[in-house]
This record gives sequence, C-alpha cells and structure tokens, in this order.
Amino acid sequence: MTSTALPLLSQIVRHDAFERASAELEVRLAARLPNAGGIIPLLGPTRVGKSQIMRRLVDRAEPAHSLIPMKKVIRAKLPAQTNGREIYAAILNQLGRKPGKNEVTSSVKGRVYRGIENLGIEVVVLDEVNHIAERGSNLSPRAAADHLKTLIDETGITLILDGLPRFQRIIDQNEQLRDRASGTILLKPYDWQADDDREAFGTAADAAIVSLEESGFPVAMEFEDFVRRLYGASGGRVPMMMRILKLCALGKSRPGVIDLRDFHKAASSMQQSGIPTASFFETREPDEVDLMRSYVAIMAEAGLEYRIDSLPGLGVEWGAQVG
Repeated sequence: MTSTALPLLSQIVRHDAFERASAELEVRLAARLPNAGGIIPLLGPTRVGKSQIMRRLVDRAEPAHSLIPMKKVIRAKLPAQTNGREIYAAILNQLGRKPGKNEVTSSVKGRVYRGIENLGIEVVVLDEVNHIAERGSNLSPRAAADHLKTLIDETGITLILDGLPRFQRIIDQNEQLRDRASGTILLKPYDWQADDDREAFGTAADAAIVSLEESGFPVAMEFEDFVRRLYGASGGRVPMMMRILKLCALGKSRPGVIDLRDFHKAASSMQQSGIPTASFFETREPDEVDLMRSYVAIMAEAGLEYRIDSLPGLGVEWGAQVG
C-alpha cells in the first residue's frame, strides 16, 4: 500500500482550531497597510497544524513579479543554531537565488532587500523561528530582534513568525519588536477538559473515519472508544491523529478492516515522543487521567500554561508533583 492510494487522508482536516487561527491570520493580513511592515507571530506546540496554515496561505497567494513560478508569499525555514547571515540566506534561497559560500552577511542582506522589491514579495513566513530562541543559538535575543525589525523596516513586508512558543520571549524582551508585532496567534491542542474542545476533536475524528472508509479502511471500533484512544495518542493534535491513521492504513497490504491491533502496530512504529503513543491502543481502555496526561505533556513540553479544572485533572497535577 502506497501513500498515493490514500488521497483523502492526505487532505487537510479543517477543524475548529485550525479554521479560527487561519481566519485570524487572514484578517490581520487584510488589515495591514501597504509597505508599512509588521510582524504576525503564529506559535504553538509541534504538530498542531501551523505548517498546514502556512501552506494554505502560500497556495492562495497571488503570483509574484517573476519569470519563474513564485508567489507573493514565500516560506523560509530557519536552520538550527541560526545566525544573522542564515536568516537572510534562508529567505534568499526562496527568492530563487543562492548565497555565495563566502558571501558576507551585508551582501546577502542587500540581495534579499533587492529581491523582495523586484519580485513584489508582500509576506515572508519564517518557519522554525524558535531556533533563534533555543539554547545553542548563535544570536543573542537583542541581535535576533534587530535583524527581524530591520528586515520589515527596510522592505515593508509582513513577517509571519511560525514556530514553538519559546520564541515568545524574544518578543517580550524587546520593546521595539513588540511595537511592530500584532498579538500572538496561539494554536494549541484540544483540551479534553473543555466541552467545546472535546466536541471539536470528536468532529475531526468523525471526518477522519469517513476518509478511512472512503479509502477502503472501515474501523472496527466503537466511535467513543476510537475518539478517546486517538485523543490520548495524539495529545489532542489533529495532524498527529491523521498521521496515526495514515500509518495504520499504510501498514496493511491492501484495503480492509482496521482494528485495535493495526492501530497498536502503527503507533509502535512512530517516532519517540513524550506520549507513550502505543499504550493507548492496548486492551485496557484509557481513563480520564491518561487522556489529560497526554495534553499536559504536550503543553508542558511547549512551555505553555495549562489549567486544571476537573477531578481527573487534579490527579494529573498531583502525579506531576510527587513524580
């Protein structure tokens, strides 16, 4: 079985949190003043759907003033241990140009400015912007902020900063950067304690079941059990849920019924994470504390606050304190 046989599972699941964050981003982009420059931070834990929002933004963008296919919105991914030169080099690569091996920062920066102007680029997305704020970064917080604010001041572009929430401290520590930034759009996992979040995750899971069935993979599980196990294994993150389902279908040699053993096999093959993914597809059904521990693990890893407002949630908190 190949991934091309699963077109439905390859599509973006348009769930509530995704649509709210995407709509908020579109509103802020529509409200920006031409050539005024500005920053829109879109932050959240890993695998919550930030990259899907960025892909859709690029797909909908107008063509740039270029002989080669290019949009007025470009995405540049920052490498680990980023320095000033690498910020500009990442953008320059997406402008269809290559920095020279020994080309100095000022030269690369100048070529970025000219490329943005000549091509009519309006929005630059910096993916993995959290690399700037991580231990081992080759930039101080102030130097990083200076590069970002100079970029928007000199070009008039809107800069979308996409990454993990730890980048927020770079914004918080620099008044001039804060003045150029809108409020952070925070995309979080669904919280099992909240009725609306639980319902939204269930709706996304229902859409996933339909996709599986239309691809020839009916699920031999009760819906409520299916939702609870997927929530625990994904930590409330819909893209992670879809990844589990796709791996499960790809693990079968041909279309057919998917059962608990198939889910356990697929989850066991996934990369390591703070969540014991495969444990949610064992014979024992996960309880409320199990589900909330998954959510808490994702939030804590991202450095985000989480609330405890239920008895099972208090059990999670107590376990965290005595563990």
